[in-house]
Amino acid sequence: MMSKKKKIILTIVSVVVVLLGAAGVYGFNIYQSLKETTETMHTPVDRVQPEKRPAKVTLEKKDPFSVLLMGVDKREYDSGRSDTMVVLTVNPNSSSVKMLSIPRDTRVEIVGRDMEDKINHAYAYGGVAMSMATVENFLDIPIDYYIEINMEGFKEIVDAVGGVEVHNAFTFSYEGYTFEEGTIQLTGEGFCCT
Repeated sequence: MMSKKKKIILTIVSVVVVLLGAAGVYGFNIYQSLKETTETMHTPVDRVQPEKRPAKVTLEKKDPFSVLLMGVDKREYDSGRSDTMVVLTVNPNSSSVKMLSIPRDTRVEIVGRDMEDKINHAYAYGGVAMSMATVENFLDIPIDYYIEINMEGFKEIVDAVGGVEVHNAFTFSYEGYTFEEGTIQLTGEGFCCT
C-alpha cells in the first residue's frame, strides 16, 4: 500500500505531466498554423537586380535594406490594386526603422507602361514586380523585399495568433457585427468583416 506522501507526489507529478503535454500540443498547433500561413503567403518575385542596388543585400553583414508593404484589394474577377503602400527602410547598424506611406492616388510614371497613372494601378498592370519597380523609380531608392497581404490573409494571421484583444470606448455596430464596450477578443472574421 502506498503512503499518503507518495500518493500526493504521484498526483502532483501526474498533473504536471498532463499540463506539460497539453502545453506542448497547444504550442505545436500554433506553430503549425503559423507555418502553414507563412508558406501560403510566400511567393518569389521574378525580377532583375534593381539598378539602384548593384549588389544583393546580405543580412549577415547588416546591410541596410528596404521593404515595400502592400495591402491589396484582390478579388476573384480582377487582378486587384495595392490600396496601401508603405516603404520600410531598415538600418541594422543604427538600429533604425523608418516608414513612408505612399497615398494610393499619387500620380507617378508606371514603370513598364510608359504612362502616368495612380501608383496603386501598377499592381493591377504588373503585380508585385511592377509595383516594386514603380516605387523604386518614384522614390529613387532600391526596394529589396516586399510583403503583400490581402484581407483573406489578414484574417488568417489574426486567427493564427489566437485573435486580437481590443478595448472599445463605446458599443457600435458595423456590417452586421456588434462590438460591445470594453475589452473584447476578435477573431479574423470578427476583425475583418466580409
